[in-house]
Amino acid sequence: MDGAFVLTASPRDRVALAPDGERHTAFTGEMLTLLRDGIEDGPELIDLDTLHRVLEERLRAKNRPLPQRSQENGVGRLPLARNRARAARHVPAGPVLATDVRAAMVAAGLGVARMLRAAGRSRDALPVLRPALQEQVPDGERNLLAVQLELSDMLAENGRTREAIEVLEQAFQQVHKIYGPDALLVCRRLADLLQESGNHIQACEVLKHALELAEDQLRVPD
Repeated sequence: MDGAFVLTASPRDRVALAPDGERHTAFTGEMLTLLRDGIEDGPELIDLDTLHRVLEERLRAKNRPLPQRSQENGVGRLPLARNRARAARHVPAGPVLATDVRAAMVAAGLGVARMLRAAGRSRDALPVLRPALQEQVPDGERNLLAVQLELSDMLAENGRTREAIEVLEQAFQQVHKIYGPDALLVCRRLADLLQESGNHIQACEVLKHALELAEDQLRVPD
């Protein structure tokens, strides 16, 4: 499922282990210990990928069934819990941590919205996409453009053309100096909506700009 992270106790061809005399299964007991005590020399926030990696190392050392994971859109970078072992030493968080969290939120929001739209629930997807647009992710313009394009399509599908145009105009401001597939797609969709709403002159200006971008890219320097 797009935008989901699945972590299981064992491979599909092996049953999970419930050791005699232990309160929990091997997988659950190890995960609870990890979350309770933390990871020495680990990050301040334990993300899903780190959780899987450390669980696999510890269970392998005890010759127990290994956990399995499945994920889409980099959701494994999403933090799950604070690392209590590191918090006890008062070690500051790394400088890129907040950026990673925001990038994962944008990717996860886009994945959930697309899943809802595919199920015919565009109205439910709109509240999921709007918060994603508020996340300012350095060097993450591509993800934000994908959110803006998806949101504008859903708004147009629900008859909210004016709002769809506003979203695309914001995207246009981001890409108006950059040539590439995303820039041309934004220009084309914005021009289509402007033309449908009767703003033919503005639509022509947007298309003219798209042609200028393409010509600049194709122009060979002397």
